[in-house]
Amino acid sequence: MQKGFKVISSEKHGLSQRGGKVTCFLRFGDKSASPIPIIGSADMIIATEKACVLDILEFAKPDRSSKIIIADYEKESQNSDYPSEEYLVKVLNENSEHITLVPVLPIVAKYTNLRIINTIILGYILRFLPISEEDIKKSLGQHFKKELLDLNQKALEEGIHLK
Repeated sequence: MQKGFKVISSEKHGLSQRGGKVTCFLRFGDKSASPIPIIGSADMIIATEKACVLDILEFAKPDRSSKIIIADYEKESQNSDYPSEEYLVKVLNENSEHITLVPVLPIVAKYTNLRIINTIILGYILRFLPISEEDIKKSLGQHFKKELLDLNQKALEEGIHLK
């Protein structure tokens, strides 16, 4: 918003407080738009847990041009079988030509905090966005206090430097 973009977000509420999934949408650009994108219209799909990407693939563009960014984190499943790697690869390849599995686990282990996955991914996707590192650091400074700010700035840097 500080750069003049129209920004709107929303989320599909579910059982997140009981360990369930949350689907969030963020749309920004030069014109206003509804908070939830039309199915088949997303430029980028991000999943901070591998299997969760399966729930939102309907938003991938039919021409397979959507970028799909997925953290390598797998949440333990207690009530169902976790999708196999082969299945995930097959379904992802059917939906996009631009798939990246982001290696967040070594960074999470280094800082011993799962909550930084979002910030690592944010650092990684900056290469695709019309927003600078300085813009994001300024925003982090407005939303986090000292200890968490330092951790999130380190996570952002780690994400930026991922190949």
